[in-house]
Amino acid sequence: MLTRLLNRSYTHPSQPVALRLPALSPTQKITVVVGLIYLGLFLFIFRDVIVSIPAIWRGEVVINGDELVPFFNPHSQLIDQAAGKFNQLTNGYEFRVRYSFLTTWMRYYKVLPLAILFVIPSVVFVGYWSVAGFLSKVFPQFDARDVYILTAAPVLMIFMVMIYSKITHFYTLVLGFSLFLVATLAMSSGLIFPQKRPYVPIIAACLITLLNPAVHYLILFALFMSMAVATLTFLDVYDVIRLGYWRIPFQWRRYPEFIRFLWYEWRRLLVENRFLRTMIAFALLGVMTLAPYGAFVKFVALRGVPNLAETVPGDYYFIQDASIPLGHMLAFDLAGIMDKLRTGDYLARVPRWPNVSYMILMFLPLLWGRVRRGLAVNKALWAFLYAAFTTTLFSMWATLGYSGAAWVPTFHRTMAYISNIANDSQSVIGDLVVKLMATIVQVLRFPHRFELIMLMMACVLLPMSYLWVHKALLDKLPVGWVRLRRYLPVLMAVLFFVPFFSNAPYRTVFPSGNFGGFLTPYPVDPLKEVKENLLKLPPGKVVVLPPTETAKAIVDINGVEHKFIDKFHIYYLDLPSFYYGLTGDSDNKHEFFLMLRAMYYEQGWWINVARDLDIKYIVINKELVANTVGGQEYLREVERIIIPELDRRDAYLTELFQNESYALYEFTDLPKADRVPLYIDTDWNTFLQVVSRNLELTRYYDLRYPMVASDLAEYDQLALLTDDPASSWLNLYIKDNRERYFRPDGTILPFNPNIISSSYYLSPMFRLFQFFSDSKYNRLNMITPGLWGTISGGFIGLPRATQFRVNVTLPEDGEYRLMMRGAAVANTLDMSADFLPEPRQVRLQSDPNNLAIYDKETVFTTNRVAIDADDYTFAELERLIPSDAVAINFQYQFFDLGKIEGPAGKYTIYFDKLDNAPMLLEGIVAVPEEVYQEQAWPDTVQIVTKDDLCCGVLVQETEAVP
Repeated sequence: MLTRLLNRSYTHPSQPVALRLPALSPTQKITVVVGLIYLGLFLFIFRDVIVSIPAIWRGEVVINGDELVPFFNPHSQLIDQAAGKFNQLTNGYEFRVRYSFLTTWMRYYKVLPLAILFVIPSVVFVGYWSVAGFLSKVFPQFDARDVYILTAAPVLMIFMVMIYSKITHFYTLVLGFSLFLVATLAMSSGLIFPQKRPYVPIIAACLITLLNPAVHYLILFALFMSMAVATLTFLDVYDVIRLGYWRIPFQWRRYPEFIRFLWYEWRRLLVENRFLRTMIAFALLGVMTLAPYGAFVKFVALRGVPNLAETVPGDYYFIQDASIPLGHMLAFDLAGIMDKLRTGDYLARVPRWPNVSYMILMFLPLLWGRVRRGLAVNKALWAFLYAAFTTTLFSMWATLGYSGAAWVPTFHRTMAYISNIANDSQSVIGDLVVKLMATIVQVLRFPHRFELIMLMMACVLLPMSYLWVHKALLDKLPVGWVRLRRYLPVLMAVLFFVPFFSNAPYRTVFPSGNFGGFLTPYPVDPLKEVKENLLKLPPGKVVVLPPTETAKAIVDINGVEHKFIDKFHIYYLDLPSFYYGLTGDSDNKHEFFLMLRAMYYEQGWWINVARDLDIKYIVINKELVANTVGGQEYLREVERIIIPELDRRDAYLTELFQNESYALYEFTDLPKADRVPLYIDTDWNTFLQVVSRNLELTRYYDLRYPMVASDLAEYDQLALLTDDPASSWLNLYIKDNRERYFRPDGTILPFNPNIISSSYYLSPMFRLFQFFSDSKYNRLNMITPGLWGTISGGFIGLPRATQFRVNVTLPEDGEYRLMMRGAAVANTLDMSADFLPEPRQVRLQSDPNNLAIYDKETVFTTNRVAIDADDYTFAELERLIPSDAVAINFQYQFFDLGKIEGPAGKYTIYFDKLDNAPMLLEGIVAVPEEVYQEQAWPDTVQIVTKDDLCCGVLVQETEAVP
């Protein structure tokens, strides 16, 4: 044995050594060729990225586009966030970085170009390799070589649709799509197709899904599995009925035989019985995937995030915006960034109709029995086709959302119909139904995500149909046409892209070399100079203005246009700042809204807000220009307003540095000692007067607002400026007793267009400016100062008659006073609850100093005069608004809903708003009647007036203030 091994291992020195690789099979050769074609194709598509790599590594330019934000410090911008720490750069929690930390490293600015060049073709190749291997295994009637050739084009086409739309998140969404496809094929193989070890691919699918960097695919995979298992279970039940197996339980004499079979053959039963496999697979998915990922999200990804629903809302109008019309879906149009950059809308304005040919090809087996019979040559393939098309059709149905005509019974409209009926029933069962429907929507969120299931199934169904077409053509071709028969698969693969490139946007973007300009590197030398100057200065918070996270464009020093968000500046400068865009902290958005609102209207009181935020340095971005491609633009002309506004405030700011792209200012009038906490609880106009008449106010006072809960957590002495002491007492009571303040129940929000959630206007923050207008975008039918004056950072608008509910908890038996916080024009509500002996009707109308009504023609003029509401009945006011008059809310107030008495426990208060006059509702507080009657003020609170401020007795009493 040893001699033979030595003879095989060594040769005579005079003989040349030949290195022999194992021979590749025909399909392996095809796979290698396809992989090289993919790589070469994407290197061509991203050829400008290759050219820019040396400059990127030298730090001269960086690839940055919209939400494709590179990071520059792995510690502060990745590792700390993966550990769940508070991010000083954004002054918040980066939950998006946390849940995708496995692949976020690809955004490191030196790695990003390489990831674009090699990760994208790699994930496309993995998807192709998986589909080709799966199809060659389960379709024995087709030549494996034809399968590997004809699969290449359809899979590539679907991934090109994904890349075109999701290039900003390729490291999660495109990569995750590939993993989603692989996991689905593995799960389908284990569930449907007979094999010795079916649980190996099932477990592999669960693990692949667990490691998917995009949380959407976790939910979508669970949904696919649910639909597939439901279909397979239906088929199994049908077989049980058809074959008469349902009689077995009634044949009691066969019980001993059946028990012996289970005892000796249970292992084989678990492998061969499809119903048991599906049940076990479901259990494995729950144990191996959903449970650990749920724990990760709860304890890591969302740790410290107070209310995800406000950051990423899910109400009726968000669902409507995320709905995909049928025409776009049939054309494989996916909402994405390239259409947004090109047209101003996330969805192509006109469907790419040539792509409908792919949809016809995909559904060929469903539409034509001959194709169906040619593909499904065994029972397992029939089951796979049923499961595949059931899942695809459901995803298309769910993708429609609220698009199209109102009478179309889409998935979301069906859920809304059921939910609204259940909600109106005001019963325990109805409440459970509403909660169930709301939970489904909250988990699945936006309709456009369902389209990803359709696209994933298209990667499998398109090659299947194409294989049948190829076989049908071969059968028609004369036998003598050998050359054409040999090269027909290659010819079909090339021709497959004719409809795709019939679309002008694809022809423009993919051959351009820089992805239609999106990947054109941004020169950072001007910004680098700013950073170098900042690092020489004493530390302090830095903000870059104007905000770029609007429909604005950046024109760099080379005259090239870019679109990116504010996080780019924050990450590049790597200094403490604030992020107030999408996913930003709501407190940041509230205070930055105040600051930007003052700047935008050229009112100097922004100085007080900026000082209160402890902003040390302001960087002015001179490259910002107005939107050039359409789309809704917020803060119009702000780029021409802010720089002159800063220059006018030279008593408070000093310009330190300026180059062709940026200017750096230092705030020279920051507080130098501890300040007195000043809680401003007034209407909007009084607040403007207070902060406007003395721009040194925040040198002495630390401003506190109703909505920021942490502001009043601890204080030794609190100065309270109020124009309604009774309301302020209730506000302080709420802050000290959060468990007794109850916001409206949000379960009906995804289904009721008559309830407007303020969170829709909070993300991004700049939509809050719509509340100052009477345009169609302000769906409240009421002008209100955004989140100013709210105590919980949000509210619901009720512009029409509707039903809503508030869930309250009485901590102990006794009498309570219910006070509703909101703004009312002239509203009548029916109110019912278990603690009320009979329904109660309440009539609400805000005080004239809190809410005024103006003629629509003069509402924005300086000489406007409020309408005397006492001259009109409730019904007349309802008819006036919004066609002839405009209601303006200046301050929220409390409405007395009366005294109630009941035992401790949880209750639901049902409200039926009977009118179409607008109303805003924040919440309800339940105050023990004795406490309400006493209304004792804490010893630490001192009520002041506007004349006491700056710099009266209060300031002089504090030795810390100079």
